[in-house]
This record gives sequence, C-alpha cells and structure tokens, in this order.
Amino acid sequence: MSDKSEDSLKKGLKIEVTDEQENNYLDALEDDNARSDNDFVDAVKITVDDKNDTKENTSSDKKPDENSDKTDGVGGDDEAVDEVVRDESDRLLRSDDDKLKSQFEPPQTKKTIMGKIGGAVAYWWRIKKLRYGTLALLFIGMSAAAFVPTTRYTVLNAVGVRVVTSMSIVDSQTGLPLQNIPVTLQGRESKSNADGYVEFSDLRLGAAKLVVSRLGYADLEKKLVLGWGSNPIGDQPLVATGTQFTFVLRDWLNGKPILDAEASSGEDIAKSDEDGKIVLTIGELGADTEAVVVADGYRQEVLNLSTAAQETELKLVSAKKHTFVSNRTGEYDLYRIDADGSNEAVLLAATGKEREIPYVLNHPTKDYAAYVSTRDGEVNSGGFIFDGLFVIDVADGTVDRIARSEQVQVIGWSGDKLVYTAITEGVSGRNPERSKIHSFDVRTGDRVELASSNYFNDVKLVNDLVYYSVSSFAVPQSLAKLFSVNPNGDDKITVVNSQVWTIVRASYDTLHFRAVTEDQKTQWFSKVGDGSPEKLKVAPVIQNTRYYSVSPDNKHALRVEVRDGKGVLLRYDVETKKEVTIQTAPGLSEPVYWLNDESIIYRVSNSQETADYTMGTEGGEPHKIADVIGNQSRYFR
Repeated sequence: MSDKSEDSLKKGLKIEVTDEQENNYLDALEDDNARSDNDFVDAVKITVDDKNDTKENTSSDKKPDENSDKTDGVGGDDEAVDEVVRDESDRLLRSDDDKLKSQFEPPQTKKTIMGKIGGAVAYWWRIKKLRYGTLALLFIGMSAAAFVPTTRYTVLNAVGVRVVTSMSIVDSQTGLPLQNIPVTLQGRESKSNADGYVEFSDLRLGAAKLVVSRLGYADLEKKLVLGWGSNPIGDQPLVATGTQFTFVLRDWLNGKPILDAEASSGEDIAKSDEDGKIVLTIGELGADTEAVVVADGYRQEVLNLSTAAQETELKLVSAKKHTFVSNRTGEYDLYRIDADGSNEAVLLAATGKEREIPYVLNHPTKDYAAYVSTRDGEVNSGGFIFDGLFVIDVADGTVDRIARSEQVQVIGWSGDKLVYTAITEGVSGRNPERSKIHSFDVRTGDRVELASSNYFNDVKLVNDLVYYSVSSFAVPQSLAKLFSVNPNGDDKITVVNSQVWTIVRASYDTLHFRAVTEDQKTQWFSKVGDGSPEKLKVAPVIQNTRYYSVSPDNKHALRVEVRDGKGVLLRYDVETKKEVTIQTAPGLSEPVYWLNDESIIYRVSNSQETADYTMGTEGGEPHKIADVIGNQSRYFR
C-alpha cells in the first residue's frame, strides 16, 4: 500500500471515532492486552484486499472502461480504502462497546421495586457530581423555604401547617367593643362576641384578605400576611355611618353609672363604658325600630327610637320583684311589684278561706317566695285547719305546695334551699318524731329531713348552719341536746351536751345558748365563729336574737333594732366588723332584705301606715313601694 493509502487509512480512522468511543476503546486495549496498531492495520489491509478481489471479480464481466488505466493507480486504491476504513471502524467500535458493556454491566435480570430503588441509590452515591448536585439543590431549597416568605409559606401549607389569628372589633369613636359584627377572612366568616373578639383557626399561611362589613359602618378591608403562630392583629376600628343614639345609664336609687350594660336593636349591639354611656349605631332606622337596654340585675327597658332623643338618660330599676300581702280588696291577696312601684299585679289571689294573715318570705337573691297560708281550707279530723307551705316563682307565677301540716314554721332561706319545720299529720301528741325539720331545694325539688323530735325548743338558721334544740318531752333525756346540721343533711354534730332552751344570736358571729344543767340550774354558753362553746360565768347582756339579712355578695348584713322608740336600720361590714346606721324612722321594722348588693327593702309599721320602702345602702332618699298588711310569723324568737 502506498504512503498516500496509509495516510488515507489513518485519516479514515480519525473521521468516525468520537472521543467517548476512542477512550472506551483504548481502555479496553489496555485491560485486555489487545492487538497492536499494526495488527489493526493488517486486518484492515486484509479486509481491503478481500473487497478489491470481490470488485475485480464482479467487474470482469463488464466492458472495460476507456480510462481503466487510471483506476489501476493510487486514486482507485484511496477511494476503496476510505470506504473500507469507515465500515471497519464502525464495526470495530461497535464491537468494543459491546465488550465494555459485557465487562461492566451485570446480567440483565428482572429487578424488584426495592432492588430498583437500591440500585438507583447506589448509582446516585457512586456519581459524585450527581450526589453533590442533589445535596446542593436540597440545601438551596431548604434555604429558600426558610428565608423566602413566599416559598416558605408554600412549603408549610403543602405539609399541612395551619395557623390562627384574632382581633377585636371596636367603634372608632368610643373605642368600645362591637358585638355581632361579621368578619370574613380567607373566605370564612365569623362574628364578634360580646367583647368584640373574633378568632379564626385552621388558616393557611401567607397573604390573606380581611373584610369587615356591617350596615351602619364603613366597610373595612385589609391585606394581611399570616405567619407562623397566633397572629394577633389587635383592634380593628369601624367608622360609624348610620344613625347614632346615646344612652347614659344610672341606678335609679343611688345614681351610680351602670357598667357592662348593653343596648341592642336587631343585630346592632353596643355596650356601656365606665361612665355608663352607650353609643348605639343603627344601620337602618324605621318607624317601629326599638332598642332594648339590659344590664345584669336590672329590669329590661325598651325604647322606640323613632321618637327617642339622640341622647337619653335612663335610670334602671332592680329586676328583682317584691312580694307583699294586702287586704285592700277585703281578702288576703299576694302581690308582686317592681321596686319603683310599677308593674303591680296580683300574684296569688285569696280564696276567702284564709283564717289568718298569710306569711311571705322573699328569697334574698332570686325571684322566689315562701308563702304560708290556710288558703286551701283543709282541716284534720278534729276540725283544725291545715297550713299549706307554698313555693312561688315570682317571675312566672308558678305555685308549688310543698307541705301540709297542722303547723308550718319557716326558718329561712339558705341558697336554693328553704328550711322549715312541720308537725307530722295524724300522729299523737306524744310521738317522739311528731315534729320534723326539712329543707326543700327549689331548683331540683328535692326534700331532705334534717332532724326529728316531739318538739324543738328553738331553731335558728345562722350562716348556712341549722341549729336546733331537742326538747326532753317524750324523748329520752340523753337525746335532749343542741345540735347543728347543714341544709344538705350532712355534718351533724352535738354543739352543747345539755338541753338548750334558747338560741340567741348576739352578733353577726356570736351565739349564746341558755341551757339547763342536771340540777335544773341555768347555764349560759357562748360560741364565737367556728370555735367550741364555752361556759359563761354570768348571764350575757344581750339575750334577744338579732336577725341578720346577708347581701348577695356576702360582704354586708342588715339588721334592725329599736333605739329611743324608733327603728334603726344598720349595715354591718363582714370584713371590718363595723356597723353603721343607714336609716332611722318610727316603726321601722322587719322584714328587711336586699334587692341587690346596693339596694334594700324594709318595712315601716306605725299609726300612720304599714308600708314597704326601698333605698340604697349608701343612703339617699327612701322610696315607698306599696302599702301592705303586716304579719309576725317567726315562731322561734
């Protein structure tokens, strides 16, 4: 072969071989001690000769070319070599690729899913560029999620992270909370509560649109960004655009501002401030639009806004009703009335069978009354008329007779329980269980027997403990003692191990007991607070019971005593143990009790009138409620 042919051969070898193929080929030659370059060239030459022989045999049958002498030379050989080189190069390179694949790839078998995953991980770990590239991308993604809000919120939302937010809706003018205001956030709606507070939970992170819309106020729209956590966004003031009414609320007795009151008209609601002022915004005012004003412990007031002034002072009256007996019609009717003398109505009409003045005792804090009357006209076999003990719901007029007896004595109220004594119907006069002490729960209707005896010398209800003295008549002398028990029937204890004739409440927390010793001598005991009774060497100065009416908050107590021929109403401070006079009047007497923590009712009975009055505990002018008929039904005095 000529030099030109060899150059063409080498040139042909370079034309079709890529860098990757050349590298693979050289590696294979090194590893397997492959043939030398000369062997490769010799192989190519043999292949060329074989092809030339084939061409010559094929062309011998053809007509000789006029220029056949030109093809016998170098030019013809070069073209043949080029073509053969290209074909052989491709074949050899393909063969080398196949050899490399067979050396480095395992036999092809069907892999399991875990096998494929394991192989992929192993492959990822062997390739440094792929491994480090993946870690770099992961780091960049985590950094973006941590420091770029939009990316961070997208990632957190995708994995189910949710947040909460809260706010308070207030009036821009007064700063007071607005109730029942619709608030929309992320397509969800909630309404503000009595404190103007709104809370949303389970919200997505990121941008959110807040919309507050209420007729009578300018719409409020804000764009928020909710981040990780609770997202409190504080007060959201609304600007009033509707008609506004101002109410200034005062207690009708003492003139003090009323806090935590509320005025409402439909869905428009507003609360009072520390000065008792309410600013109510009405979204749409009509001829029949009304406002309802309410406050805890006070009577509800209703105003027609179409005729109301823009600013109105309202004096609120206690919601608690007062009950009394009157014979103004010639019969003993039971009435109820508001403390300011309004809304009087017959609560329980007389039957004409009443043989004596009925006795009524109002509950100290709730609208219940205990009522003792012979109104049913029922008699026993001896013709003695029975007392009926009734519990009356003063608010709705419901009447429940809880006892019938030859004699009923009301001891007092202890929370929801009425404590009373009753003689058992139809038993003999010497029966050791003829008299019983009961408590009746007006809330549940449960009745509990607290004690029994033939006769009780005295019974007192003091600071929610029932003290009772068992008489020695018709019972063993060993049982004639002084006991105490709570109105539930629990914690019964022996207070004095002797028969006690009289229980005297000498002060708010001091009791005196007049007992009879075994040698029939009188012995006085004194008990202070929760202490044990101690014998007194001399008789106490105070031997008449003081009756205390405790305020609903248990901070004060009222009592009445006579000084210089006049009744004196005193208020006792439980904490400081000091007493102050709040009213003095001829004939001022019991019953006396609380309307609320700052208002009281007392009775005046003299030659001019028998009437019930009300006033504030801080003083001020008393107000007459109604004329009544007096009664004295405290049997244990």
